[in-house]
Amino acid sequence: MNPDPTPSSVGLNKDALARLGASIQADIDSGKHFGASILVARHGHVAYQASFGKVAPGRAPSGDDRYLLMSMSKAYTATLVLKAIDEGRFGLDTRIADLVPGFGALGKQRATLRQLLAHTAGLPFGLVPPPLGLDKVGNLAVKAAAMSALPAAYSPGTRCLYTSGLGYDLLGQILVNTDPKKRSFNHIAQEDLFAPLGMADSSFACAIDDPRRVPVSFTEANVGPTTPMLLRFFNEFLDGEAEMPSGNAYSTINDVFRFTEVFRGRGTAHGQRVLSPALFDYARQDHATGLINDATVFEVEERGLDDFPAHFTLLGGYVRGKGHILNATGHTASPQSIAAVGGASTAWMIDPERDLTVIFLSAGFIEGLRHIERVQRINDLALAAVDA
Repeated sequence: MNPDPTPSSVGLNKDALARLGASIQADIDSGKHFGASILVARHGHVAYQASFGKVAPGRAPSGDDRYLLMSMSKAYTATLVLKAIDEGRFGLDTRIADLVPGFGALGKQRATLRQLLAHTAGLPFGLVPPPLGLDKVGNLAVKAAAMSALPAAYSPGTRCLYTSGLGYDLLGQILVNTDPKKRSFNHIAQEDLFAPLGMADSSFACAIDDPRRVPVSFTEANVGPTTPMLLRFFNEFLDGEAEMPSGNAYSTINDVFRFTEVFRGRGTAHGQRVLSPALFDYARQDHATGLINDATVFEVEERGLDDFPAHFTLLGGYVRGKGHILNATGHTASPQSIAAVGGASTAWMIDPERDLTVIFLSAGFIEGLRHIERVQRINDLALAAVDA
């Protein structure tokens, strides 16, 4: 294989890839967002990589831009949790109450680790648990204690409610509670995931004044009532010390690609065995079978959409599954395709049948299911480039 392949050398159509780029540029021209970077790889080789627009006023995009991954961060946290399961520290059916002191009350006592990974553990939607304010978003121990005091939003295992900033933050605290080296979550991620995989430009938390940090932004077309709060949340409270396993990872697009190679390789990449193939294969399945994502019901009703199926894996994202449905991988992706999505701005997708990886990082938020629709369109355009 050519070490620096052209699209045609890996079975990708260059004209179709040009249409993919044109679609991203059209979104920027119409004011949907400010800038973006895209990477398309086949058989583990990057065949198309491009940047568009601006990532901040007067700042052109660069290959070493560090994007806030939002909930794409969950894939990093899930990998660390599954790695700990492979190591025997706890199991998928271990009750959260056995790992987080005080959690087993108010209807949450039966909730398990698997349910926490799949957003079915009874926790509510939210960035921080009440009664905490947004200023506590980076204090992992305080957030975990507040979650223990919450009543169950529903009986664990009976519904699926995407927990945004809660469930995966609690998973981060579980890693801290069970860590034999007594490290903080951010250090666990650095030492056990990023460093072994050669992800030198990745971290949980990033200094606000880091010149490579891409700020959170909204175009005029996407400004809404919550915009001032969200700008302060992401650009002020998520500082260089914040611990938010659910959504505070920063990476370059090339580092994200290094990570996705682990999932493409069923747990192994870059000479590192991160997860066992057996656990990876189990985790990549749909663990919210038959459930809808109840966090989307208000938007679905308001916009007259069909229900949004949950289809959550244990990998911090989604599996395509079957049927003509709104999904993050693309209508034409194979059923076993998986994806991770960062709310409003980022996503990656792996189609194992076509051996295709697509990574999209953008500057400028598009909130709610409109971002899923955008990602679906981008992935379908990338899938259309596959010739063989």
